[in-house]
Amino acid sequence: MRIRTNSILLLSALLAVPALAVFDNPIPDAVSGAMGNITPTIGTGPTSLFGNPGISAGGAYRRSFNYADFDQMSAWAAYTDSKIGRACFTINSFSVTDLSTETKISLGYSRQLFSDIHTELGLGAVTNLHSLSYGKSVSGTELGSGMGVTLDLAAEAVIYNRTRVRVLAENLTATNMGVEGDIELPRAVTGAIFYSPYTATDMVFHIRREAGAEFTYGLGISASPHEIVVFRLGAATNPDRVTGGIGLRYKILRFDYAIKSHPVLPLSHTASLGVEIAR
Repeated sequence: MRIRTNSILLLSALLAVPALAVFDNPIPDAVSGAMGNITPTIGTGPTSLFGNPGISAGGAYRRSFNYADFDQMSAWAAYTDSKIGRACFTINSFSVTDLSTETKISLGYSRQLFSDIHTELGLGAVTNLHSLSYGKSVSGTELGSGMGVTLDLAAEAVIYNRTRVRVLAENLTATNMGVEGDIELPRAVTGAIFYSPYTATDMVFHIRREAGAEFTYGLGISASPHEIVVFRLGAATNPDRVTGGIGLRYKILRFDYAIKSHPVLPLSHTASLGVEIAR
Protein backbone atom coordinates (compact mmCIF):
# COMPACT_ATOMS: atom_id res chain seq x y z
CA MET A 1 0.00 0.00 0.00
CA ARG A 2 2.89 2.34 0.75
CA ILE A 3 4.34 1.86 -2.74
CA ARG A 4 0.95 2.53 -4.29
CA THR A 5 0.50 5.67 -2.16
CA ASN A 6 3.94 6.96 -3.15
CA SER A 7 3.11 6.36 -6.82
CA ILE A 8 -0.13 8.31 -6.50
CA LEU A 9 1.61 11.23 -4.79
CA LEU A 10 4.38 11.36 -7.38
CA LEU A 11 1.90 11.07 -10.25
CA SER A 12 -0.09 13.97 -8.82
CA ALA A 13 3.06 16.08 -8.74
CA LEU A 14 4.07 15.13 -12.27
CA LEU A 15 0.65 15.86 -13.72
CA ALA A 16 1.24 19.46 -12.70
CA VAL A 17 3.87 19.46 -15.46
CA PRO A 18 2.07 19.97 -18.84
CA ALA A 19 4.49 17.62 -20.63
CA LEU A 20 3.08 14.64 -18.70
CA ALA A 21 -0.63 15.09 -19.34
CA VAL A 22 -2.51 12.20 -20.94
CA PHE A 23 -0.77 11.11 -24.18
CA ASP A 24 1.49 14.15 -24.05
CA ASN A 25 4.67 12.21 -23.34
CA PRO A 26 6.19 11.66 -26.82
CA ILE A 27 7.56 8.35 -28.04
CA PRO A 28 11.01 7.57 -26.60
CA ASP A 29 13.48 8.86 -29.19
CA ALA A 30 17.00 9.37 -27.87
CA VAL A 31 18.04 11.39 -30.93
CA SER A 32 15.20 13.92 -30.73
CA GLY A 33 15.34 13.97 -26.93
CA ALA A 34 19.01 14.96 -26.92
CA MET A 35 18.40 17.68 -29.55
CA GLY A 36 16.40 19.97 -27.28
CA ASN A 37 13.49 17.52 -26.90
CA ILE A 38 12.05 18.18 -30.36
CA THR A 39 8.84 16.33 -31.29
CA PRO A 40 10.07 12.99 -32.74
CA THR A 41 7.61 13.01 -35.67
CA ILE A 42 9.56 15.85 -37.32
CA GLY A 43 12.89 15.28 -35.58
CA THR A 44 16.01 13.61 -36.91
CA GLY A 45 15.55 10.26 -35.17
CA PRO A 46 14.47 6.92 -36.63
CA THR A 47 10.75 7.56 -35.90
CA SER A 48 10.66 10.78 -37.94
CA LEU A 49 8.33 11.15 -40.92
CA PHE A 50 11.29 12.51 -42.88
CA GLY A 51 13.96 9.91 -42.11
CA ASN A 52 16.87 8.57 -44.10
CA PRO A 53 16.38 6.29 -47.14
CA GLY A 54 16.42 2.57 -46.42
CA ILE A 55 15.02 0.17 -43.84
CA SER A 56 15.17 0.66 -40.09
CA ALA A 57 13.69 -1.04 -37.04
CA GLY A 58 14.30 -1.06 -33.32
CA GLY A 59 13.07 -0.28 -29.85
CA ALA A 60 13.55 2.31 -27.11
CA TYR A 61 13.10 2.69 -23.37
CA ARG A 62 12.67 5.79 -21.22
CA ARG A 63 12.83 6.10 -17.45
CA SER A 64 11.23 9.44 -16.61
CA PHE A 65 12.78 11.25 -13.65
CA ASN A 66 14.76 8.09 -12.83
CA TYR A 67 11.65 6.62 -11.17
CA ALA A 68 11.20 2.87 -11.60
CA ASP A 69 7.38 2.99 -11.61
CA PHE A 70 7.35 5.17 -14.75
CA ASP A 71 8.13 2.91 -17.70
CA GLN A 72 7.84 3.97 -21.31
CA MET A 73 8.75 1.60 -24.12
CA SER A 74 8.39 1.75 -27.88
CA ALA A 75 9.14 -0.15 -31.06
CA TRP A 76 9.30 1.09 -34.63
CA ALA A 77 9.81 -0.05 -38.20
CA ALA A 78 10.29 2.20 -41.22
CA TYR A 79 10.87 1.84 -44.95
CA THR A 80 11.90 4.66 -47.27
CA ASP A 81 12.21 4.63 -51.05
CA SER A 82 12.90 7.67 -53.22
CA LYS A 83 10.04 6.77 -55.58
CA ILE A 84 7.46 5.32 -53.19
CA GLY A 85 7.99 7.53 -50.13
CA ARG A 86 8.42 6.71 -46.45
CA ALA A 87 6.17 4.50 -44.32
CA CYS A 88 6.70 4.35 -40.56
CA PHE A 89 4.98 2.21 -37.92
CA THR A 90 5.40 2.86 -34.18
CA ILE A 91 3.89 1.48 -31.02
CA ASN A 92 4.37 3.28 -27.74
CA SER A 93 3.37 2.30 -24.19
CA PHE A 94 3.59 4.54 -21.13
CA SER A 95 2.56 3.04 -17.80
CA VAL A 96 2.37 4.14 -14.20
CA THR A 97 2.51 1.09 -11.97
CA ASP A 98 -0.94 0.10 -10.66
CA LEU A 99 -2.49 3.34 -11.95
CA SER A 100 -2.78 3.69 -15.73
CA THR A 101 -1.43 2.55 -19.10
CA GLU A 102 -1.36 4.65 -22.25
CA THR A 103 -0.82 2.85 -25.57
CA LYS A 104 -0.41 4.67 -28.86
CA ILE A 105 -0.14 2.93 -32.23
CA SER A 106 0.83 5.14 -35.17
CA LEU A 107 1.08 4.61 -38.92
CA GLY A 108 2.73 7.40 -40.88
CA TYR A 109 3.45 8.08 -44.53
CA SER A 110 5.36 10.87 -46.27
CA ARG A 111 6.30 11.56 -49.86
CA GLN A 112 8.30 14.10 -51.78
CA LEU A 113 5.97 16.16 -53.97
CA PHE A 114 8.40 18.51 -55.65
CA SER A 115 12.14 18.65 -56.26
CA ASP A 116 14.54 20.70 -58.35
CA ILE A 117 18.19 21.70 -58.12
CA HIS A 118 17.77 23.95 -55.08
CA THR A 119 14.52 23.03 -53.31
CA GLU A 120 12.35 20.10 -52.24
CA LEU A 121 8.85 19.88 -50.80
CA GLY A 122 7.35 16.90 -48.97
CA LEU A 123 4.10 16.16 -47.15
CA GLY A 124 3.24 13.53 -44.56
CA ALA A 125 0.36 12.24 -42.46
CA VAL A 126 0.09 10.10 -39.32
CA THR A 127 -2.93 8.18 -38.06
CA ASN A 128 -2.83 7.44 -34.33
CA LEU A 129 -4.85 4.97 -32.28
CA HIS A 130 -4.91 5.91 -28.59
CA SER A 131 -5.86 3.47 -25.85
CA LEU A 132 -6.08 4.51 -22.19
CA SER A 133 -6.81 2.08 -19.38
CA TYR A 134 -6.91 2.66 -15.64
CA GLY A 135 -6.13 0.14 -12.95
CA LYS A 136 -8.37 -0.89 -10.09
CA SER A 137 -9.48 1.31 -7.22
CA VAL A 138 -8.54 0.53 -3.62
CA SER A 139 -11.82 -1.40 -3.30
CA GLY A 140 -11.02 -3.46 -6.43
CA THR A 141 -13.38 -1.68 -8.83
CA GLU A 142 -12.29 -1.49 -12.48
CA LEU A 143 -11.83 2.20 -13.34
CA GLY A 144 -12.43 1.73 -17.07
CA SER A 145 -10.71 2.37 -20.39
CA GLY A 146 -11.16 4.34 -23.60
CA MET A 147 -9.97 4.65 -27.19
CA GLY A 148 -9.64 7.41 -29.77
CA VAL A 149 -8.23 8.04 -33.25
CA THR A 150 -6.38 11.20 -34.27
CA LEU A 151 -4.80 12.56 -37.46
CA ASP A 152 -1.56 14.54 -37.75
CA LEU A 153 -0.23 16.34 -40.82
CA ALA A 154 3.33 17.44 -41.53
CA ALA A 155 5.30 19.25 -44.24
CA GLU A 156 8.98 19.71 -45.05
CA ALA A 157 10.77 22.19 -47.29
CA VAL A 158 14.46 21.71 -48.13
CA ILE A 159 16.52 24.65 -49.41
CA TYR A 160 20.01 24.14 -50.90
CA ASN A 161 20.36 20.87 -48.95
CA ARG A 162 21.52 22.84 -45.90
CA THR A 163 18.27 24.28 -44.55
CA ARG A 164 15.17 22.27 -43.71
CA VAL A 165 11.88 23.70 -42.46
CA ARG A 166 9.36 21.30 -40.94
CA VAL A 167 5.87 21.89 -39.57
CA LEU A 168 3.62 19.45 -37.70
CA ALA A 169 -0.07 19.84 -36.74
CA GLU A 170 -1.24 17.24 -34.22
CA ASN A 171 -4.79 15.98 -33.63
CA LEU A 172 -6.49 17.86 -36.45
CA THR A 173 -9.62 15.83 -35.71
CA ALA A 174 -9.84 17.43 -32.23
CA THR A 175 -10.52 13.98 -30.77
CA ASN A 176 -11.33 13.65 -27.08
CA MET A 177 -11.79 10.50 -25.00
CA GLY A 178 -14.12 9.40 -22.24
CA VAL A 179 -17.86 8.88 -22.01
CA GLU A 180 -18.41 12.62 -21.77
CA GLY A 181 -15.40 13.57 -23.90
CA ASP A 182 -13.69 15.05 -20.87
CA ILE A 183 -10.24 13.53 -21.55
CA GLU A 184 -8.58 15.88 -24.02
CA LEU A 185 -5.96 14.46 -26.36
CA PRO A 186 -3.15 16.93 -27.13
CA ARG A 187 -3.66 19.41 -29.96
CA ALA A 188 -0.48 21.19 -30.93
CA VAL A 189 1.51 22.83 -33.72
CA THR A 190 5.29 22.50 -33.96
CA GLY A 191 7.67 24.31 -36.29
CA ALA A 192 11.37 23.55 -36.72
CA ILE A 193 14.30 24.96 -38.70
CA PHE A 194 17.29 22.69 -39.32
CA TYR A 195 20.61 24.01 -40.60
CA SER A 196 23.86 22.21 -41.46
CA PRO A 197 26.69 24.77 -41.39
CA TYR A 198 29.39 22.13 -41.87
CA THR A 199 29.65 18.52 -42.91
CA ALA A 200 28.50 16.16 -40.11
CA THR A 201 27.18 19.10 -38.05
CA ASP A 202 23.47 19.90 -37.62
CA MET A 203 21.58 22.57 -35.72
CA VAL A 204 17.86 22.93 -34.98
CA PHE A 205 15.57 25.55 -33.49
CA HIS A 206 11.98 24.54 -32.79
CA ILE A 207 8.79 26.06 -31.36
CA ARG A 208 5.77 24.13 -30.07
CA ARG A 209 2.40 25.44 -28.97
CA GLU A 210 -0.11 23.09 -27.39
CA ALA A 211 -3.74 24.16 -26.97
CA GLY A 212 -4.21 25.68 -23.53
CA ALA A 213 -0.46 25.82 -22.80
CA GLU A 214 2.41 28.25 -23.26
CA PHE A 215 4.92 28.21 -26.09
CA THR A 216 7.85 25.81 -25.77
CA TYR A 217 11.18 26.66 -27.40
CA GLY A 218 14.13 24.39 -28.01
CA LEU A 219 17.65 24.38 -29.44
CA GLY A 220 19.81 21.45 -30.43
CA ILE A 221 23.15 20.74 -32.04
CA SER A 222 24.89 17.54 -33.11
CA ALA A 223 28.42 16.91 -34.32
CA SER A 224 30.11 13.77 -35.61
CA PRO A 225 33.92 13.81 -35.33
CA HIS A 226 33.99 10.26 -36.68
CA GLU A 227 31.52 8.19 -38.68
CA ILE A 228 30.83 5.85 -35.74
CA VAL A 229 29.98 8.46 -33.11
CA VAL A 230 27.68 11.50 -32.80
CA PHE A 231 27.54 13.94 -29.86
CA ARG A 232 24.35 15.90 -29.15
CA LEU A 233 23.46 18.83 -26.89
CA GLY A 234 20.34 20.94 -26.46
CA ALA A 235 18.04 23.00 -24.26
CA ALA A 236 14.29 23.58 -23.99
CA THR A 237 11.84 25.76 -22.06
CA ASN A 238 8.55 25.25 -20.21
CA PRO A 239 10.03 23.96 -17.98
CA ASP A 240 13.67 24.88 -18.51
CA ARG A 241 15.70 21.79 -19.33
CA VAL A 242 19.14 20.83 -20.60
CA THR A 243 19.50 17.79 -22.85
CA GLY A 244 22.41 15.80 -24.16
CA GLY A 245 23.34 12.45 -25.60
CA ILE A 246 25.52 10.27 -27.76
CA GLY A 247 24.96 8.03 -30.77
CA LEU A 248 27.07 5.07 -31.85
CA ARG A 249 27.07 3.37 -35.25
CA TYR A 250 28.69 0.11 -36.29
CA LYS A 251 27.79 -1.24 -39.70
CA ILE A 252 23.96 -1.61 -39.61
CA LEU A 253 23.67 -1.32 -35.81
CA ARG A 254 22.86 1.94 -34.05
CA PHE A 255 22.67 2.81 -30.36
CA ASP A 256 21.50 6.17 -29.02
CA TYR A 257 21.34 7.52 -25.48
CA ALA A 258 19.94 10.78 -24.12
CA ILE A 259 19.46 12.50 -20.78
CA LYS A 260 17.10 15.35 -19.92
CA SER A 261 17.21 17.53 -16.82
CA HIS A 262 14.33 19.08 -14.86
CA PRO A 263 14.30 22.12 -12.54
CA VAL A 264 13.10 20.03 -9.57
CA LEU A 265 12.92 16.33 -10.43
CA PRO A 266 15.80 13.90 -11.22
CA LEU A 267 17.20 13.25 -14.69
CA SER A 268 15.24 11.33 -17.34
CA HIS A 269 17.09 8.69 -19.36
CA THR A 270 16.29 7.38 -22.86
CA ALA A 271 18.07 4.62 -24.74
CA SER A 272 17.34 3.03 -28.12
CA LEU A 273 18.80 0.16 -30.10
CA GLY A 274 18.07 -0.59 -33.74
CA VAL A 275 19.26 -1.56 -37.16
CA GLU A 276 19.47 0.69 -40.22
CA ILE A 277 20.06 -0.58 -43.73
CA ALA A 278 20.80 2.20 -46.21
CA ARG A 279 19.55 2.10 -49.81
